Amino acid sequence: MENITLKFVDNQSHGYIQISQYDLAAWNIDIKQFSSYSFYNQNNDCYYLEEDCDGSRLNTILKSKGYQINYKTNNVPLNYMQDPIFERINNKQTKGN
Repeated sequence: MENITLKFVDNQSHGYIQISQYDLAAWNIDIKQFSSYSFYNQNNDCYYLEEDCDGSRLNTILKSKGYQINYKTNNVPLNYMQDPIFERINNKQTKGN
């Protein structure tokens, strides 16, 4: 198994796994299989996958591809995900991206 480290963003009430859109593409993971509880930030081309269902799904997918996942936690303010740079991924999908 290959070890990889992903960022875990914790805003004191909820958590998100930060993952580059390029990493998802390299692993052939389609963003459409994740829910609208997750976000996209076009400033850094990263997705922020909600920990409970989408983060668990990503974890399962990566483990099935032979990866052992480690997490590095980044503590952020409670209102961090309310910044306009974040958009829910269902909105990104409907814009044709």
